[in-house]
Amino acid sequence: MFQAALLSFAVGFLSLSLEILWIRLVSFANHSLPQAFAFVLIFYLLGIAVGAHIGKRFCNNKYPLWKVAGIVLMISGVVDFLSPWMYVAFIQTFLHLSIAGLLIICTALLKAILFPIAHYLGAPLSDMMNGRRISRVYVANILGATIGPLITGMVLLDIFSTQQCFIICSCLTILVATICLLKSDRRTMAIAVSIPLMLILFSFIFTLDSHLLIAFASPQAKSPQQVIENSNGIITIYAGGGGGDIIEGGNVYDGRSNLDPVINSNGINRLLILSALQDQPERVLMIGLSIGSWLKVITSFPNVRHIDVVEINPGYIEAMANYPRQLSALKDPRVTLYIDDGRRWLTTHADKKYDLVINNTSYYWRAYTANLLSQEFIRLVKQHMEPNAVLAYNTTSSPDAFKTASTVFRYAYLYENFVIAADFNWPPLMRTSSAARKLAALQLDHHSLFPSGSDLVIQSYLHEPLYSIDQVEKYYAGMGRKLQVITDENLITEFKYGMRL
Repeated sequence: MFQAALLSFAVGFLSLSLEILWIRLVSFANHSLPQAFAFVLIFYLLGIAVGAHIGKRFCNNKYPLWKVAGIVLMISGVVDFLSPWMYVAFIQTFLHLSIAGLLIICTALLKAILFPIAHYLGAPLSDMMNGRRISRVYVANILGATIGPLITGMVLLDIFSTQQCFIICSCLTILVATICLLKSDRRTMAIAVSIPLMLILFSFIFTLDSHLLIAFASPQAKSPQQVIENSNGIITIYAGGGGGDIIEGGNVYDGRSNLDPVINSNGINRLLILSALQDQPERVLMIGLSIGSWLKVITSFPNVRHIDVVEINPGYIEAMANYPRQLSALKDPRVTLYIDDGRRWLTTHADKKYDLVINNTSYYWRAYTANLLSQEFIRLVKQHMEPNAVLAYNTTSSPDAFKTASTVFRYAYLYENFVIAADFNWPPLMRTSSAARKLAALQLDHHSLFPSGSDLVIQSYLHEPLYSIDQVEKYYAGMGRKLQVITDENLITEFKYGMRL
């Protein structure tokens, strides 16, 4: 019974570990869309149901179950290794989701075959203690299914790449298969097949660990020059020429390394105008670091005494190592970096107050973006703002994000795709002569941020049209679209108006 419980534990551990890896892979391949989780879950549950049914048939027909378990797990280990690469082969075709679903079913199905087999081995029908033994085998499976995602999602993915984790799970599956075959009459086959196979698979761990994600990253563009993985996510960096390198998080555009306000390839004009809206913004909060270009720009603001930065993914700090100017911003004595979830950090630091809050949001249709766009979150941010403070964040062209801000702040306007919101009438400050002087006086690393002769550029930034919520609502009403407030419960930016798989 103990051996059957161990088999049940291993099956639960490996099955749920592979589910975590497939969620990560499908999410990355489909640009972090929120439907990726449900997509994998549906096909995984389907595979488990079919696999358990097949496993029951093996039990009913008196097969040598340890031998069956070994052969099935051997096949499963090979499938675990090959399936992500098979998915890559179809990623640019209209069949890619169908192929992904089929491969996920196969991954789950093969391990689910072992579920009834482990119970049968642990509690044969002739056993008077059948119920108790079944419960123990079942508990072992639950423990494995609980520990697997924790170990894989929080430990292995912090140490190894996604590609390496697939290989590790494949090797572990083949190891369990070998143990099962050794308990049957197939000892020679176990040694002859499993050992060379594990050696071959294990050798791939020491190859370039980013091949898999590079293949998924941008199939129609050049390969990323750097891939950074950890349990928090995946960062890819592409050479961007004169406009600065391109940084993507979760296979979605995240920013650029540009710091030149004239080139302005990353829209840093949206940040620069904030320096003209307050006389002395001393305390600044930035939620979301990315490559650090925005942070570096904010350090050029005069009178800023302290900047708190909250970033959930420490991988961006590793990425900044190749960008000395951005990295120098973290070394600025005025800057304090917190590796934490922005919402949790705000809740646990209720005493913090700021003159300027910049929320570096990603695309509104990405999974979990509503956590930073909802009315509840904007109200939470407002609790940390001084009376004449300003909040600015990227709506990524979601009119509902603008609508939401307008329900919390009296003076919320749209500047390009940026919401700039406050409870004082700030728009007239952009049109004053002092605003242009403030921008022209900005210095970065003891040099003027704007090169000489940039007066027209500065004026163009300050005279960019501002749109009120009434104007935006009228525009969308003409298109038959009523704007809605984003809340923690409706998640409309992700599921109603977001992109689809």
